[in-house]
Amino acid sequence: MNMLIEEELLKNIQKDAYELAMSAGKLLQKYFRDPLGESKVLKISYKDAKGRDPVTAADKEVQEYLSGQIKKRYPDHGIVGEEGDSTSDLLPDIVWVLDPLDGTRNFMHGFPCYASSIGIMFKGVPVAGAIFIPWPNQDPGIVIHASSGNGCMVNDKKLETPSIIEVDPNAIITLPGSFSGRFKFDGQFASKAGEPRMGGSIAYEMSLVALGITEYAVISGSHLWDVLAGIVLVNESGATSLMQNLGNSYKSDTGVWSKFENVVDPWESGVTKVSDLRGGVSPLLLTQSGIATTVASNIQSRQNPIKKIAKSIFSQNIIWT
Repeated sequence: MNMLIEEELLKNIQKDAYELAMSAGKLLQKYFRDPLGESKVLKISYKDAKGRDPVTAADKEVQEYLSGQIKKRYPDHGIVGEEGDSTSDLLPDIVWVLDPLDGTRNFMHGFPCYASSIGIMFKGVPVAGAIFIPWPNQDPGIVIHASSGNGCMVNDKKLETPSIIEVDPNAIITLPGSFSGRFKFDGQFASKAGEPRMGGSIAYEMSLVALGITEYAVISGSHLWDVLAGIVLVNESGATSLMQNLGNSYKSDTGVWSKFENVVDPWESGVTKVSDLRGGVSPLLLTQSGIATTVASNIQSRQNPIKKIAKSIFSQNIIWT
């Protein structure tokens, strides 16, 4: 029995999230450019003045579809979506967090590395998730889905991943483009850290960790809708989700990383708003559990040089953020 949410409800939520994610994948497929087929015109707009944050007709249609279906099935649940614009709505204890198309720029250019992510949390704790990703020989793709205490599934089959007990220098890993500016490998670890890849879709990258394809991933510059579902998938697959301790003000038993617990702590029923969930998420480290301590203890934060000087002058009791 899940101690946070009634078990039967949780299983129904997972089942619905799986079905909705697969339907989202089918909707996305009709917009995706086929290099061997008829050219498709994808309407694109931008959410920022500089034209760096694109949104497509596909994003909007999938967001509307998912929101409509969730409201129909769970009218008392809350919804937070990347493409939603509400910031003041008070949230109930169960909230669906949606990224209809993660990897929009990849999708725009016909690069088949994208995802549709559906995460569910209860009182700020991730409890279920489903992520659609395109996959070879699977039409339109696969959905990895899970709920707390119930393991991880790929479509209708239980996911089984091999146990990894030591870091493989030939393994695939995921590092953000900002890695060298924000983090560093400790000592000689860089020579055996693995072969880095960047997918351009955080939800896709997290799915690869859950599937056991990627040995570990550092995620930076994300928002809640990018990572909520993936955290559940990673944990239920047997891997581990860690969050950076802000400011490197203390070290846990795994270096500057500690186990991911809550999205909002404490959660205040009837008080938490959509706007409370729209900020950035601290960097995450997702790793196969057998190597979690090794990896986490060898990925350290690069301290801001100004803060480093200030800390040498002022009280050591200040927590730098």
